[in-house]
Parts: sequence; structure tokens; C-alpha cells
Amino acid sequence: PELASTPLEDIDSFYHNQRTFVVVSKGKDIFRFSATDALWILDPFNPIRRVAIYILVHPLFSVFIICTILLNCILMIMPTTPTVESTEVLFTGIYTFESAVKVMARGFILQPFTYLRDAWNWLDFVVIALAYVTMGIDLGNLAALRTFRVLRALKTVAIVPGLKTIVGAVIESVKNLRDVIILTMFSLSVFALMGLQIYMGVLTQKCIKNFPEDGSAGNLTDDNWFKWCSNDSNWEGEDDIYPLCGNASGAGMCKPGYTCIQGFGKNPNYGYTSFDTFGWAFLSAF
Repeated sequence: PELASTPLEDIDSFYHNQRTFVVVSKGKDIFRFSATDALWILDPFNPIRRVAIYILVHPLFSVFIICTILLNCILMIMPTTPTVESTEVLFTGIYTFESAVKVMARGFILQPFTYLRDAWNWLDFVVIALAYVTMGIDLGNLAALRTFRVLRALKTVAIVPGLKTIVGAVIESVKNLRDVIILTMFSLSVFALMGLQIYMGVLTQKCIKNFPEDGSAGNLTDDNWFKWCSNDSNWEGEDDIYPLCGNASGAGMCKPGYTCIQGFGKNPNYGYTSFDTFGWAFLSAF
């Protein structure tokens, strides 16, 4: 216990030719650090760096950060009010303090085991930078940057060792599924191309009332005919539901006085079910 949170010589043979040291926390977790000067001024026995290491490896520090993240997530799902919005300054300050402790304890980026050598810390760095960019600034259309606050929930992955291991295993599994993913994408592309050839434009076919011959809609010109067919009041159906039709044998037939015409109105399901382009066809096949 008396050696807890104290810099110790790294006895791992794998790192014997590297400048590293280890610190054992009170929870008996081992943390490895670079023995070079952090920020070029803080050697491993510098009082400031010793305090930063003590805070970083202390179990209560991780618990405090996790509780902060959970509280932040709870406030993010609440209706936006001036009071809730004002708490962002506090949370940003806590996350900045956490990053500052890590940088002083580990160093920034140049040496192994430093702050930005951990990919999860890049997420912290980006989230904090965006928080300062959006803080107190009216961004207009760029206010969507505030949605990046939800990435703070991912900070828990970097803090909880077991969760970090699970996520790493999932990522490695996805890498091993690379060939399966490629085969699946290729198969879907084949079906998308088939749908593109067979159904392009077909899903816009509708039963449209025949153009009146009594002249009530004007003379039969291309412009008048197009306006007549574009008017959804002349389509067979109701409540914005227009059944598909076809001119081939066995296809949906139109009632007398209507003709099945292609190219007017949206595709079904508000335009999402479509085979008019490869992208939409791929999505429909998926």
C-alpha cells in the first residue's frame, strides 16, 4: 500500500529498452507511463506530475468522471432551458480538468503512452474542442455541431477497462468479417442492379383520369396535359394513397375513365421505396 501511486521501475522485459515506468493504483491496476519529461518540463518525480499521476490512477477519479458523464447524459435528454444550458460550462470545465490531468501525467503526444497516443483520448480532445467552439457563440446553421455532445457518452468506454476490452474485441471481430461484408455488399449490388433494370420508374405509375375531351381543361396540348396529370386530384385513390398500376397482363388495372401513366408523383412510402437510382435501389434491396 505504501507504494501505491508511486513511480516504479518497469520490470517488464518487453519494455527493457524503452524509457517507461509503472504506477500501481490502490485498486491494484497497473498504469504505464513514459519516463520522458511531460510537456518538456515535468520529469517523473516532479511534484506537479506526481500529483497528476496520483489523481489519474486513483479509483475515485474514474468514478467521479463516470458520474459526471451520466449526469451530463441525463441533462442532455431534458428540454433545453437556460439553466440546463448553463451547466455545459461546468461539464466542459470538468472534462478539461480531466484532460489536463492526463496531459500532465502522461505528456501530450510525442512519446509512447502519452495522451494522444490513445485513440480514445482523441475523442475526448475533439469533444472538448467542439465544446469551446460552440460555447456562447451563435452559430446559426452550424448549431448542429452541438449534437456532437452526445459523443461524451462514449467517454465511458475509455474509463471502464472491461468495457474498453469488449469494444476492442468487437472492432477486431468486424475486421475479421471484412470478406463477409464485401460479399454481402456485392450481393446487394447485384439485386439493386436487377431492381434498377426491372422497376426503374415503375413505382411512380398511377391511374390518372383521362384528359377531358369537352375542352373544360383547355385544348389538348403538351403543357395542359402535363398539368392535368400532375394534379393529384385527378389520380385514382384517396387520403394520399394511390395504388400502383400497370399496363402488362396481370398488373393492377385502372377503372374505366382512367389510364395508367408513369412518371407522376412520388414513389411509395414517401419516396423512400424507389428503384430509380442505384443508391435508392441499394437501400431498398438492403
